[in-house]
Amino acid sequence: MAGRVTKAESTLRTQEVYGYLSHGYSRAQIIQSCSDWGVSDRQIDTYILHARQLLEEDCNVARPAYLAELLQRLRTYEIAAAKRGQYQVAVNSATQQAKLIGLDT
Repeated sequence: MAGRVTKAESTLRTQEVYGYLSHGYSRAQIIQSCSDWGVSDRQIDTYILHARQLLEEDCNVARPAYLAELLQRLRTYEIAAAKRGQYQVAVNSATQQAKLIGLDT
């Protein structure tokens, strides 16, 4: 049994489990990946619980905020594509922006 970890170490472990969950790891895969921590499966379940709470918070975005993020990403793609001479990609990005704000009718 491992000794108590610091709050910082616990936070790092939770972030690592967050990454595993983001990449679609199963509970069994997470437990195997965290086996070198020397903690029980129950403790890893606690890290999984905290990581899932963080994921839920990250995904709990209001529609207007998410729309703004999507539009900004598409603008970035449009500019980058135009700079590379990939004009069809730039046009597609502009078209997607128009659809998102309802100008495609």
